[in-house]
Amino acid sequence: MCTPSALKQRALLVLLLLSANTPVPTDRLIEGLWGERPPQAAGATLQMYVSGLRRALDPAHGAASRDPRHHPLLSTETGGYQMRLAPGELDLDRFRSLTSAGRRHLAAGRCQEAGTALRQALALWRGRPFSGMEHSGRLGSYRVRLEEEHLSALGDYIDVVLCRGESHEVVDVISELHELCASHPLRESFHEQLIRALCRVGRRADALMVYARVRGMMTAELGIEPGPGLKAAQLAALEGREPYGTGHPRCR
Repeated sequence: MCTPSALKQRALLVLLLLSANTPVPTDRLIEGLWGERPPQAAGATLQMYVSGLRRALDPAHGAASRDPRHHPLLSTETGGYQMRLAPGELDLDRFRSLTSAGRRHLAAGRCQEAGTALRQALALWRGRPFSGMEHSGRLGSYRVRLEEEHLSALGDYIDVVLCRGESHEVVDVISELHELCASHPLRESFHEQLIRALCRVGRRADALMVYARVRGMMTAELGIEPGPGLKAAQLAALEGREPYGTGHPRCR
């Protein structure tokens, strides 16, 4: 199996993989590839892309004696097509499975197991989803959802690090949190984690500066005050309390 080089074929592969083992209607694939204004010959062009994709996925199946509709990976279904994959064959499925396992461990207070599962999940992530296909139909909306899943899993892993409280791990994650706060300035949870991480290593003045900066940004640009999580982190920094402890929902 080789990855198709043509942009639309790659986009088609992505759309089929995102709905693996489920028939995808032709009209949804056309909308996914071209958006609301597909070309007049979109149906015929889609069939051409499917044929090319089948050859790329399994070159031997192009033999004349084999029915392309019964391709071992990309089959023709009523009104559409279906990509067939074995359980766990898709990285996204493994990522979601490991993330769910990590969250179950975290909710049960098993930080070591949670950290292992979430670390394995994040290791499957390689760059930005659908890199090089920024202008391919509806892939942008799928990208946003996948990036949100990644950020959520990353936030859970940082919670594990902070709950364990190992100094070297916390120091390592502070640098990453600075970058995450700069890249996602409106994501309060990262600012909250940065405040708590700085408190963990005794940098309470820096933690209060983080709160002042994010509060100033929120009030100036959005006209709103920080949420309860950020306010609680600030209060812990002001009072010199341990920001994470047995009372924190992640450390039961």
